[in-house]
This record gives sequence, structure tokens and C-alpha cells, in this order.
Amino acid sequence: MPCNVVFGAGGPTGLECVKRLLEVTSLPVRAVVRAPDAHADKLKTVAGDKANRLEVVQGDVTDPASLPAALQDAQGVIFAASGKGFWSAKAVDEQGVKNVAEAAAAAGSVKRVVLVSSMLTHPSNRFSPIRILLNNIRWGLMDHKYAGEEALRNGGVSWTVVRPAGLTNGPGGQAVLKADVNMTKESMSGGGSISRSDVAAVCVEALTNAAAANKTLSIYATKEKLAEGKSLSEEVTRLFSMI
Repeated sequence: MPCNVVFGAGGPTGLECVKRLLEVTSLPVRAVVRAPDAHADKLKTVAGDKANRLEVVQGDVTDPASLPAALQDAQGVIFAASGKGFWSAKAVDEQGVKNVAEAAAAAGSVKRVVLVSSMLTHPSNRFSPIRILLNNIRWGLMDHKYAGEEALRNGGVSWTVVRPAGLTNGPGGQAVLKADVNMTKESMSGGGSISRSDVAAVCVEALTNAAAANKTLSIYATKEKLAEGKSLSEEVTRLFSMI
């Protein structure tokens, strides 16, 4: 049966993606994590009464042999994995994306891969103080993220790269969102950070929205509050109508 797959489902952004998929889609969701026993409980808590549609499986983006089973019957794929060690960026953010892109193309069933990347990855931002800082928090992080983006773009499957601004753990649906399409030097004019919940909503919409095919979306929350009574789903629909 077709399903949607989330790599890095145990992390905070991946967890939000799993939650959003269960809320707004009807397909089963396969949460791929390196250690299922360590994440199964929190994933099932997030799933709530939709736990019967959630499958938690072992998989590692740095281990190509683990990917065919994780992608069996996959229709949509969200890559939200992130390395943890100082030297982990090349293995996860670059080679891991390449591994998933190749495995998704080989699977034959995948309609789109959505990659959660970051603003300022493009080399034109190399002198940005924020990019320099992030590149040193994990060695070469932004350089390897950009290389991972390029691997997906050339991976032979429909793709969307989502580049969020600084991530927060606050509730989604609080602010008007902005998406700059195929930008190199992002300015975040009139806005700033964005909640992981909002990012997840954008990623889930990007899986099936034709406007998102083969595009890079730099997203952030503006300073404008969402109108009273307007839902996050409505805001995401408006956002994609502008792409």
C-alpha cells in the first residue's frame, strides 16, 4: 500500500512532519529512525488515535543497504535527518541525501522527495556571519547541506528543497508565512524565524502540490500575525498559490 516516509522522524522537525502527515493526509506514515526503540513511544504519542496508520522502522541514511526496505511502496518522502557529531555533516547532510535520492529513484514508486535544508546554504552567502558560525558548529555544515541539495536536484526524482529560517519550537499557524522561490541570497525582509510546525506544514504540502515541483523554497514567518480564525492549512494554501 502506498505510504509517506519521513527520514529523521525522531528529531524535532521530523516529528512535526509525522504529526502533520497523520493530521492532513490519509496515507499510512512510515517513520524511519536509526533506533526505533528509542523513538517509538514519542512517535506513538504524537500519532494519538491515528497510531494505526503509523509504522516505525529502522533505517539509516548513511547506510544505503537499509534504504530499499524503508522506501518500499513509498509515494512521498521527507528528509528531515540531521547529524549530531561535529564531523557528521558530510555523512548525513550530503551523502545521506544523495543515498536517499538514489534509493528513491530506484524504488520507482516515489513521486517526490522533500528535503529540509536551511537558509544561507548557497555559496553566495559564504561571508554571512550566520553561515560562518553554522559551518563551524558542525564542520562544513552549510557547505555539505548545499552539496546535499545539489545531489537531490540531480537525483532523478521530483524534488523540493525547503530552506527554513531559524527554527523555533513554538506553535504553528501564528504568523503570515513567506516563501522566496529559487533564491540564492536570502534576505528574510520583514520577518525572521519560523516554527517547526509551520515548516512541517510546508513540507507536507510540497509532497503533492504541483507548484512545488523542482523548486527551492526559502521560508520564514513574517511579523504579520495570522488573521483571527484563519487556520494553518488555509495559510499554507495561500502561500503555495503565490509560488
